[in-house]
Formats: sequence, C-alpha cells, structure tokens
Amino acid sequence: MPIPTHDDRPPLSLARESSSGILEEHHYQQLQELTRLARPARKAAGYAHFSGWATLLSGALSLPFTIGNIPMMVFCLSIAAIGTRELTLRRRLLKLDAASPRKLAINQLMLGGVLASYAIYMLMQPAGESAIASAAGSDPSLQSVPEIAAQLDGLAQVEHVIRAGVYVLLLLVALLVQGGTAIYYACKARSLKRLHKRSPEWCVRVFSLTHA
Repeated sequence: MPIPTHDDRPPLSLARESSSGILEEHHYQQLQELTRLARPARKAAGYAHFSGWATLLSGALSLPFTIGNIPMMVFCLSIAAIGTRELTLRRRLLKLDAASPRKLAINQLMLGGVLASYAIYMLMQPAGESAIASAAGSDPSLQSVPEIAAQLDGLAQVEHVIRAGVYVLLLLVALLVQGGTAIYYACKARSLKRLHKRSPEWCVRVFSLTHA
C-alpha cells in the first residue's frame, strides 16, 4: 500500500483536534454565574477564617495559665478544638460543600455552650477574698481607721459585683453573638443549595479546585 507523501497528507485541523478542550462563551458565562452565586459562601468563609483563628488562639494561649486547674484546662482545650474545627469546615465551605454551613452553625452553638458553661461555673464559685481586701489585710493600719475600713469594705463589694457582671456579660455574649453567628452560617445553606441547583457539576469542581 503506497504511503502518501508529505504533500499528499490531509492538513491537520487545529480546530478539529482541540475543539473538545475549548471553552465556549456559554461556559464562561456559567463560570461567571457560579462565581456570583458563590460570593455569600466566600464571605462566610472569610468570617470563619477570622473566627476560627481567634477561637483557636484564645484557647491555646490560655492553656499554659490553667495548668493544675482541670476545669479550666478542659475549657481551654474545648475552645481550641472548636476553633480548629471551624477552620476545617471553612475549607469545606470554600469547596462549596452544601453541608458545611449547617456544621459551622452547630460548631458556633457548641462554642456558645462552652462559654455559657464557663460563665455559669464561675458564677457558682464561692466568692474568694478580693484584691482590695487582701491589700487591706496586709496593712493593719488601714483597718484601724473605721472610715477607711468602711470604704475598703464598700470597694470590696463593688469588686465582687463587677466580677459577677463580667461573667453575666460573657453569658449574654455566648447567647447573642454565637447564636447570631450560627444563624448567619445556617442562612448560607440556602444560597449553596441554589448554587448547586443552577450550576453544572463541572463548574463546581473547577471552582473547588481553584479556590479551596
């Protein structure tokens, strides 16, 4: 069978050879639409990045100061674990995982529960000697003057009230801030469902690979 010479061979068609790998205009439009639909998820992921690191560092940096105090160590380890989980779920959110917003919301509720438990635990502890009372006890001359002693007792009571107010404020923060953040994450689940419904699977995979 004769072999055709170079001039007799049919010319290669670049369009025919690479047409299967060329994105057409409607493909780019689908990617642009997906990017628009993914904005709420990306904003939530940005917040999760800040919140996760803040929570993780709060627990980890407080841990050395709680050595020997088992309840406080458990509290710090729980805070650090919740922060680590939030960072992990953030990566899944960037991959447009539809289940990640609900898991992030549950994680925030867990954080709120830990903070509320800590506040209640501290409020239930018996009031120890205040710093003012301790300073007054170290200087007997202060107690010898009735007027000064009465003022110091009043300041000690104010110190106890302020201490209780701090933990009540922490309890309110746990309920309002963490509860509100949980609602914020949960609302993103609806936008992700709409994204998956309106976007082709290949677009989701491309976005996941380029943004995760």
